[in-house]
Amino acid sequence: MPASQTQGHHSPLVPLFADFDAKLAADDYKGFAAAFAAFVKDNETSRYLALEAVPFKIADHLTTKFGSSSAVTTFTLRRSTWATEVQNALSSGPEAFVKLIDEIEGQVVELTKAAKKPS
Repeated sequence: MPASQTQGHHSPLVPLFADFDAKLAADDYKGFAAAFAAFVKDNETSRYLALEAVPFKIADHLTTKFGSSSAVTTFTLRRSTWATEVQNALSSGPEAFVKLIDEIEGQVVELTKAAKKPS
């Protein structure tokens, strides 16, 4: 989301979500986790609202990055608790978050490759 779209909003979530999008576009997962931690430090009462959006942001990023919504959907069906795992890892800190996202990316890559194999 461009900075011009975040101006005039009173919710601190709007600029946070724009920052999330920028960090994901750059594959900066450590920066994503740091942005979340900084946000929570300053906005503890909005922690839940920020955390709830994270799995959607990650799924959207993976779909865009690998060009396969079916791979992300298949991953979700096979690992139905991944959204909670992502939220817990993010709450645990940057290292746990980056490690889990790398693992998830690896699985989505494999599913993408399998989906693109000729019959």
